[in-house]
Amino acid sequence: RGKLHAARHGSINALGGAPYGYRYVPAREAGGHAAYEIVLEQARVVRQIFAWVGQDRLSLRQVCRRLQNQGIPSATGKSWWNRSTIWALLRNPAYRGRAAYGKTRRGPRRPRLRPRRGSPAQPRRPHSVYDVPVGEQIAIPVPALVEPEVFAAVQEQLAENRRRHRQRQCGSRYLLAGLLVCG
Repeated sequence: RGKLHAARHGSINALGGAPYGYRYVPAREAGGHAAYEIVLEQARVVRQIFAWVGQDRLSLRQVCRRLQNQGIPSATGKSWWNRSTIWALLRNPAYRGRAAYGKTRRGPRRPRLRPRRGSPAQPRRPHSVYDVPVGEQIAIPVPALVEPEVFAAVQEQLAENRRRHRQRQCGSRYLLAGLLVCG
């Protein structure tokens, strides 16, 4: 309840850690109100990633390759970037100036045809995580790193990539796939 109250009043304290490109400045250092401070070198990388996807129409794999070829370390200091990291970075609304609180919500477990490969048949957690519609999220103002037009172009490109990926056939399809599992 405390985090929800803070988010409704526009406090950065309700959010987790600062995303790549920002540094969290605690309230004791920022004069009573916590804030995000832009890290210039990381902000340059974020703007470059958005330009590659929004303007050059690169795929996430191509972005990862370019970052690795340029020797830019990831947020955790690794020499390589993961596609899921780039995807999460591109979908984060904080980069357009409006961080979101409450982007996900827990709910009933989604049914599965079979357990994932290498995972136990009985899941560890009895719930699933669901995305919350943008209208139900609480927006908190932060300094923007990219223009809203560029952010919108990137979202369109990600949707196009998703549509194109689903059209591609991956491997053979079998009538009884997923119905039988080896013990």
